[in-house]
Amino acid sequence: MRNLRKEFLVGCLVLSVVVLMGIFAWLLGALEPFSHTVEYNLLYGFAGGIEVGSPVRVAGIKVGKVDRIAFLPESAPEKSTSDSAPVALNIRISVSRTASPSVREDSKFYVNMAGVIGERYIEISPGTVASAPLKDGATVRGMDPPRIDQLLSQGYGLFGKVSEFFEKNEDGMNEFLDSLSEMMNRKDWKKLLSLIDNVNALTADLRYVSKKLRSQQAEDVWDKLYEMVDRAHQIDKETLKKFLQEEGIRARIF
Repeated sequence: MRNLRKEFLVGCLVLSVVVLMGIFAWLLGALEPFSHTVEYNLLYGFAGGIEVGSPVRVAGIKVGKVDRIAFLPESAPEKSTSDSAPVALNIRISVSRTASPSVREDSKFYVNMAGVIGERYIEISPGTVASAPLKDGATVRGMDPPRIDQLLSQGYGLFGKVSEFFEKNEDGMNEFLDSLSEMMNRKDWKKLLSLIDNVNALTADLRYVSKKLRSQQAEDVWDKLYEMVDRAHQIDKETLKKFLQEEGIRARIF
């Protein structure tokens, strides 16, 4: 009886530990036995740090997680038609059914990062109402995140080329800087500054004139001038000649 009692207590202790671990996993979201979810397969060429268990968000709200990450065979890139980048990964995610109506055929799947050094997660942009909801088990092409390592390597390469250019043309750059310093010390520099001042003054005058031309008074003058020219075109030359002769003005201007 004593041995049975010890075995019973040990069994209760083990069972209690298992139940507590299950409750703890359920609170953390690692175990969801009563949840109803839909699954989608996302194709990526670069995951950007996504791991199994990474959260999935819709409009910034956590609605699921990453269930599985699988490497695709070499022939998989030929199946990619929506993106020119080769497809290397198939990431299966699960999304709660309450949020699945927001995931539509025109939704975009991004790899984002929470903060500067935060965790990586998959962000789903809600689709438009005109688009149909994405079916359970559908396979879509995700948006590859930018390759920071490639940008850094390209930046280092560009910096190396610039440094190499300055090293090869060190004498020429020194001569250019010397000539520039000499020009700044000469009197010609004062002439250049005077020329810049004159250009600034001319620009101010042009701004003043253009402002006057855009005023209501200037528009009235232009309208009257246009009306006067239009009336002058309507006068017949013979009628004007007859009028001048009747008035006793003898002119041979016609």
